[in-house]
Amino acid sequence: MFDDFQDFDEEEGSFEVPQPEGLQPPRDSVLCLGHDNIERKLLDYINSGAIPHALIFSGLKGTGKSTMAFRLARYLLKNGTPDAAQDSLFGDAPNVAESLSIAEDDSVFSQVSSGGHPDLLTIERPVDSKKGQQKSALDVETARKVAPFLRMTSSNGGWRVVIVDDADTMNRNAQNALLKILEEPPKNALLILICHRLGAMIPTIRSRCRVLNFEPLSTEHLSDLMEREIGSTIESDQKFLLSALSNGSIGTAKEIIDNKGLDTAESVLDIIQTWPKFNWVDIHHLSDQVGRAGQDDAFKNLERTFLWLCEDMIFAKARNQQSFQPPLEKAVYKEILNTYDLQTWLEIFEKLKSHFSQAHFSNLDKRQAALDAFNLIKPV
Repeated sequence: MFDDFQDFDEEEGSFEVPQPEGLQPPRDSVLCLGHDNIERKLLDYINSGAIPHALIFSGLKGTGKSTMAFRLARYLLKNGTPDAAQDSLFGDAPNVAESLSIAEDDSVFSQVSSGGHPDLLTIERPVDSKKGQQKSALDVETARKVAPFLRMTSSNGGWRVVIVDDADTMNRNAQNALLKILEEPPKNALLILICHRLGAMIPTIRSRCRVLNFEPLSTEHLSDLMEREIGSTIESDQKFLLSALSNGSIGTAKEIIDNKGLDTAESVLDIIQTWPKFNWVDIHHLSDQVGRAGQDDAFKNLERTFLWLCEDMIFAKARNQQSFQPPLEKAVYKEILNTYDLQTWLEIFEKLKSHFSQAHFSNLDKRQAALDAFNLIKPV
């Protein structure tokens, strides 16, 4: 409900989290931390010989859906062939698969990593040649590539796999183009749809796919991945704040670290903790910092902090929660929570969203916009 305030796509009217530089691409990633339950379910499908013909991996951006998709694809392409080792999916006496891991030095791993495996097709949003960037949606022409590929014979008699990234950006015509292959799926063919907004998929697609929901990464797993993949060690007292601001997304966490977003967030929270009488000297100082030319990232982090804080208040109020976990464990946040009822918190959240959208797209003075954000949340 409130996870869409990252980066606004004006043409589509939706927000997206960009893929920051420095992160290992999903097709190259060996690890997929935090989703043992999902892997266990996939292994159950494999071991029972009942792999669905189509899967939807659903959840927020940056939580590991694409990484798991390539992990599953590698396993099937490696082990799902008649001449595979004893643990073949088609062998007379298969062993029980206990992990989807494939060695990095395996030829299948390198083929998938390079995009050169003949039995794997990855569908992504096409690039706009004029703008030099990905288009905002998967078009019907791109979606029509799926069915012919899956109907072709595998190069080695095993599986053919298609991974569709950003599947929820397909319009109705593009989604309808997938229905025929879902209604009459070929043998040993798997379609994996990576979906960030499950509600954007038409009911006939959802009903023909097995949906697996990916939860946001935990604080521990997020910190572990930040250190393993990026070499960024997060101070213990900042781990919870980073996890909350990023909503468990490694991509968003990397962006926050790169843009010194934790510094901005901590400055906002320091001021909020002076509730109910804000320190307006500090507010003016912070507004000057984030409102300067070239400080768009700092302003975005201020926005992210306000909306996350308000979102937490809404969920706490809806659950009749009277205390918070880190990073909002201080008693002042209970006082802030109880200042307004649920309806008022919802109204404040909507006002903040509208306020920040106008600041971005109406060329409003960012300094004044930061000041006004504190006014929107302060006690009446």
